Amino acid sequence: MSCIYLFFLLLLFSFSNSTRVPLTGDDWIITDNRSYVVHGHIPGTIHTILFTANQITEPYWGYNDVDLRSLVYSSWTFRKNFSLSQDFLTFTQFALHFDQIDTVANITLNGCFLGQTNSMFIAYTFDVTRSCLQSNNELQIDFESPVLYALSQTKAYNDTVPPDCPPDVQHGDCHVQFIRKEPCSFSWDWVRIQPKLSIILIFGSPI
Repeated sequence: MSCIYLFFLLLLFSFSNSTRVPLTGDDWIITDNRSYVVHGHIPGTIHTILFTANQITEPYWGYNDVDLRSLVYSSWTFRKNFSLSQDFLTFTQFALHFDQIDTVANITLNGCFLGQTNSMFIAYTFDVTRSCLQSNNELQIDFESPVLYALSQTKAYNDTVPPDCPPDVQHGDCHVQFIRKEPCSFSWDWVRIQPKLSIILIFGSPI
């Protein structure tokens, strides 16, 4: 079962005292901007979040993973509002660090575009300017469908790199070789697995 899996640990600290503020919890807003808008728990997955919100049936029962595969063709937006004290806002260096993010996503903080991720196998760190931070903040992560991203990459490459698709019996997805993502996310002989993400926000030395 291929879906968005997120493990957030937002860590705010100065390089001198390592003060931390985790952003895990139940107050994330998750939407596909069409059919679903739910509050979800992070860490979690699209499937576990929607299941907890009574929006889908048990994804691991019977052929539900196949019946729910339309979820992996959608783009998903995760939003989190959080507050910072004036002490934090006196720091001079800021960064947003992702321990793991799976896979293709645009990262925005208070309307400031910080960057894009496209591999689940490496960590990402984005510099954050002071002008992008406020007392009340909104972090937004826009995920692109990994299946559609892989398809767009193979079209751009304009050449064949086998294997194109897994056997039909696996009910998998094609072109996993064109995305930096665990292969079992696109097909396995029993189920497809979820993507993963963790985030750390780093604040530098105070003035």
